[in-house]
Amino acid sequence: MKTKVVLFTALTFASSAYAGRGSSPGAVKSAISSDGYDAIATELERAEHLVCPSCVPMVRALVDHQDRRVRQVAAWWLARRGLKQDLLESMSERLTGDDAVKARNAADVLGGLRLPDAVAPLGAALTAGRFNAEARSAMARAIGEIGDIDGQPALVTALRAREPSVRAAAVESLRDLRGFEDAAAAASLLADTDADVRAEAVSTIGFLRARAGTQPVRAMAALVASDPSARVRKKAAWALGEIGAAADVAGPSLRAAAQHDSDPLVRSIASAALARLSL
Repeated sequence: MKTKVVLFTALTFASSAYAGRGSSPGAVKSAISSDGYDAIATELERAEHLVCPSCVPMVRALVDHQDRRVRQVAAWWLARRGLKQDLLESMSERLTGDDAVKARNAADVLGGLRLPDAVAPLGAALTAGRFNAEARSAMARAIGEIGDIDGQPALVTALRAREPSVRAAAVESLRDLRGFEDAAAAASLLADTDADVRAEAVSTIGFLRARAGTQPVRAMAALVASDPSARVRKKAAWALGEIGAAADVAGPSLRAAAQHDSDPLVRSIASAALARLSL
């Protein structure tokens, strides 16, 4: 399951009094030399308005940093320098190559920039299948971060990927698309062999609430009753409550889970979900 990286809301450790100012070329260089996310992110946030042509190549190199968060904060800073189009073109070009690490990094940068024009190259690389699971998971995640509904076909295709991590990233990203309503796409993974994939599929259906159909509700009730993963059972119980599932369909499984599940959180969530079922 992916972790959302919301740029700069995470920078709560940086004093708001210094937001966007107070940096220097030397401070930027020192922060980059530290190689730590906290130091780099804090200094680049302070350097938001810093006039520093010599900083650009230093920060540009960070798009290939080992930490995804650094890659994305570097992309933000460069975009503030008017380099958004340059990044779009150079990162999209990487997606046509055969270097999986550079393609993964490019996907993270494009996702952080949230540019709709990046959806097409990301989708093409995701569905081409020539990159490894890590890179393709990053591509799926980036499409979700951008949130454009045009990314749906590529994500739906990725639901059939051989690697569970790619399937999980794709079904998770579907719910981040603006205007996404197709519960059937996620429902196809409720019986997946991988628990993470099932959990993400359940979460996506729960996000759709009343737009989910009867068949997904029945499948999730079965997951509450018998899935070996407590995480999946918790997610399924929550989703049934979010949907306001029919009591005659979801009620028996939720009541049994509320009384007898081995996990206390499953029992608690199932009990709460019962109160939200529809008659």
